[in-house]
Amino acid sequence: MTPAVLTLAPPASARPAMRSPIAFRCEATAHDLSGTREVLLAAYRGRSPRLAARWLRAQAFRLARLLSPDPGAAFLRAAPLIITRPDVSRPDAELRAWADSDQAYEHALRTLAAGRAFVFAVTDYDARYSLRVYPLPTRRPAPPQAPARCPPHSPAGTGRHRRPRGGARPDDPRRGGGPATQPELSR
Repeated sequence: MTPAVLTLAPPASARPAMRSPIAFRCEATAHDLSGTREVLLAAYRGRSPRLAARWLRAQAFRLARLLSPDPGAAFLRAAPLIITRPDVSRPDAELRAWADSDQAYEHALRTLAAGRAFVFAVTDYDARYSLRVYPLPTRRPAPPQAPARCPPHSPAGTGRHRRPRGGARPDDPRRGGGPATQPELSR
């Protein structure tokens, strides 16, 4: 027999406060080292901190693959490849290490959840690659306006589209109404 587990909701003071709705602008960019040019590689608008952090991780893997493709790939068969020295910077390794780290992901998620911007940048021999996310305040839709004056409600069963119960209108002799057409009850 398993013991029963009692779970209680946290007190109201321990619950996170509702924040104003925000979106997140996510960008992957490349800059030349002189700082004169910037190229937008990818962009995304995340609706939550978690979606923005997931996008960051996916883009880090994608950018690492683009910077260091598999040498056996079909599109590289005819390309002249050389082996680099060990002291050459490897931004692809930094991107993969960041994307594989759960601690780095959680740090990015906490930063975004707090409403702050997050930037991760790596440098190659001729460019700087950045993954950036910053919050965008969104407008709340205006609350619906009540009409200036509502017509009074009529009681149930009344209205101009409904006939009175009993079929005929008592004041209309053309439709069988009036006192002459009412049957008399005999005892």
